[in-house]
Amino acid sequence: MPEQGEEQHEGKFDNLRLENEIKKIKLALEHGGSFISPSDQPLPPEVEGQWLDYIKEFEEELAKRKKILVYNLLGRPVYRLVNTIPDKDVAEELNKIRDLLHRHAITVDTIAPVPDRELYRFITEELFREETNDFNIEGLITCFIYEEYHPNHEYDIRARCTEFVHHVLDKKKEWAPDYLGLADQVTTGNRTLTRQQATEKIIHFRESFSRLVILDFTVNTVQINGDHADAECVIHCTGTIEGSDDTMNFSGDCNFSLLYSSKLWVISKVDIPGIVL
Repeated sequence: MPEQGEEQHEGKFDNLRLENEIKKIKLALEHGGSFISPSDQPLPPEVEGQWLDYIKEFEEELAKRKKILVYNLLGRPVYRLVNTIPDKDVAEELNKIRDLLHRHAITVDTIAPVPDRELYRFITEELFREETNDFNIEGLITCFIYEEYHPNHEYDIRARCTEFVHHVLDKKKEWAPDYLGLADQVTTGNRTLTRQQATEKIIHFRESFSRLVILDFTVNTVQINGDHADAECVIHCTGTIEGSDDTMNFSGDCNFSLLYSSKLWVISKVDIPGIVL
């Protein structure tokens, strides 16, 4: 039989849960959307309440849709033109600008390495002229990605091929077919498969091995021609056949063809030695 203190504690939690449900209903009615709580690890009601209050504040500020130039938000700072900065001073000037952005809850990130001078130019000549939300919510950070303005296609292609190989040939990785990055139609050997067919073939291949280990995978060259690209690679992988101690080696040249679709590079052709899809 629960003691009085425990009953009061549980009663407080019940009240908090009820308040949270009311908050969710109001948010859904006023701003749209729905809330799904995990059944296995629900948030403590006081934490969920704080989270809902944060969402309410964010949605109310966002609804005002006040916009301002990044440069104006920073207080129209004085800065040096990129072509007037000596090489030895570029890193220092970039740090000053990034510190100023940080004080106004703005970050500028890159996916691939970008020279300091180019990043400084991007911030002062492009980002300063971008609009952003003119409100300040504690803990909210606005993030700009350099590659969203200047895509690094070669980097993306190399990453796509590497991700594909590791998702297929590394059984230590959690199987995630949605991240294979395949096109709607995939050519392998002399056959053309749908994305679903190719995925099923890959699953069958993986299930044939109890262990797959990538010893080496390198993208040597990338050739880009408009919205089409070819990547030449080398691979060395070993696999232990399911139900035995026998191993197989997959080594040699491999090739990928990719298409640029909806601002993403997707794999349209796969040729990996020893792997038949």
